[in-house]
Amino acid sequence: MRIPTSVLRYFLLLAAVTANPADAKEKPKTSVADLRYGVALYHYYQQDYIAALAELMVADTRDGIQGHGDNPELIAGGVSLAFGMQHHAEGVFNEILQDERRPQSVRDAAWFYLGKLHYTRGDWSAAEQSFARVSSEFKPSLRAQMQALQINIRIRNKNYADLALDNIDTDELRAWSPYTFYNLGAAHAREGNFASAQKFFRELAEIDVVENPQRRKEQWALQDKAYTAIGYSYLAEKKYAAAIREFTKVRLDGVFANQALLGYGWAAVAQEEYDVALKPWQLLRSRSLMYPAVQESLLALPYAYEKLGAQGEAVNAYQSAEELLAREIQLIRDMRATLTEGELLTLIGSEPLSAEDAKKVLHPEVAQDGALTAVVTDDGQNWLKLDSTSIIKTRSAYLNELFAKNAFQTAVLDLRDLLRLQTLLQNWLPKLDAYRELLLQKQSNRERQEQQLAQHCASEQEQKLQAERAALAEQLERISSSENYMALADDETRALYGRIERGQQTIARMKAAGQDTSELETRAKMFGGILLWRAAQEYPAQLAAQQTELKVIDASLAQIAKTRQHIEEITATSMDIQPTLARLQILQKDVSAHLENTDQLIAQQSGLLRQQVDQQLAAHEKRLNNYLAQAHLAVARLYDAELRNQPE
Repeated sequence: MRIPTSVLRYFLLLAAVTANPADAKEKPKTSVADLRYGVALYHYYQQDYIAALAELMVADTRDGIQGHGDNPELIAGGVSLAFGMQHHAEGVFNEILQDERRPQSVRDAAWFYLGKLHYTRGDWSAAEQSFARVSSEFKPSLRAQMQALQINIRIRNKNYADLALDNIDTDELRAWSPYTFYNLGAAHAREGNFASAQKFFRELAEIDVVENPQRRKEQWALQDKAYTAIGYSYLAEKKYAAAIREFTKVRLDGVFANQALLGYGWAAVAQEEYDVALKPWQLLRSRSLMYPAVQESLLALPYAYEKLGAQGEAVNAYQSAEELLAREIQLIRDMRATLTEGELLTLIGSEPLSAEDAKKVLHPEVAQDGALTAVVTDDGQNWLKLDSTSIIKTRSAYLNELFAKNAFQTAVLDLRDLLRLQTLLQNWLPKLDAYRELLLQKQSNRERQEQQLAQHCASEQEQKLQAERAALAEQLERISSSENYMALADDETRALYGRIERGQQTIARMKAAGQDTSELETRAKMFGGILLWRAAQEYPAQLAAQQTELKVIDASLAQIAKTRQHIEEITATSMDIQPTLARLQILQKDVSAHLENTDQLIAQQSGLLRQQVDQQLAAHEKRLNNYLAQAHLAVARLYDAELRNQPE
């Protein structure tokens, strides 16, 4: 069954219109309120689902994404489901459903995709219960898909007897109605109820062809399939003329033409119209031998010749069949020998091709008959598209049946995911080594800086400067308060003033001895006054210079304090390196263990896929060997009959 639109797009649309009820009156957001949400959306639109999911999970582990309501959870669930992480998606949807305050549209989407999860796991009862919880207001296109799945569940449970054409609403089923009709017809045919089967097949065949070219091609193929199924149902009922009538409605360039031509011939043989049987079988015989119907025609055609009495043509046809079958058997054996696990891994791990490029590679004019020409398409990350496309495609009819199975496509996606994870882990190992070396180098640099800074004796310098600064500040305060101009005078002025003071002391002693010192006192006083005046003139400049020196000391103390703080910061941050190194060592072991486990899973998965492919080819080889044995016996039988008819 096919999905008409991308369901992941629906998740984004749903996330855009289903915020919390409290936000219902807000205008639709045209920008991202949380950067992490924007990063996750960016990775999603780049189809890098691992990075998108990782961003959402990391944000949720921290403080969550703010400002976007249910959107992150819906997208996380949708991306998880699309990426095949069914258990994680189920957990997200169950968490949404546990909150009764969620909008109905969000709950409907959760129930629907939970149902699809159960359906893909084969848990039909759980799928049916989940689908039953979806409201009638659910999006019509997805509701149509859900109803088709519900009918499929009833078919699997053999509970479809009451499903008739008059109680199936084709308008609600939309594009799914052709598939539903075919599935119901096939179910009735398997039970031998050919009359009911023919009704559903006929309804499918009579559906109006749509105008869309892609859909039209698909619908033509479905109608061919229906005509072929009706023809074989008539053949089972021994209504041979009716069977031929249906087989002739199948397009000769369609994918079901070979089966129709083969059935046409057997219906004619059943009516003993062997000459009529020759026409479709001769046309079938001219087609590629890798198709089972063509292989069967290799024996059917000489059988018709025998019935017409053309023994010579029959022998030639059988001998030609022997040659062609032997060649085809050898091609299959070569294919089995060359398609090793390594070749299969190379193919599955190759870069995906676009649909157009894949079509060119698989074109009959490019691909060789009997050779395994297979490609990986560009839909390789979205598991929700498995029922609408093939992740790995081939032109080989021997493997088409296997490659078309959902289980095989799922196994291929498993292996591609494992290969992608292997590459991711392989890339992380050298990154972790580089990060460890970076931390070790950082630790070494810090230790060297600590030693260099310690050598500067910053603490002693600070104490010495603080003492000098205190003494200078006290001295300046004392000079300023007493206006002691001479304390800041230059050396010459202070020396001269000292001589004046000593002279005054001498004059005082002379005066005490009775000498006349009036003239000396006058001169000493005059010279002392001149020196004080000179000191007073220079006092403001000298005081400013001393204050500037005080500021220089303050600046030096500030620099020393900054240096000390830097040392303390280095010491403090260095303590974080050891725990980080220990955690890094654990991470390296974890990554190595995960890589080893991934390698084992890849070997196991590739071995299983190789086994499936080989078993499929072996089954075809066995069938061809049976045909070849029949051809050998037929030739021997005809020669023996010819010898018996000859006169002795």
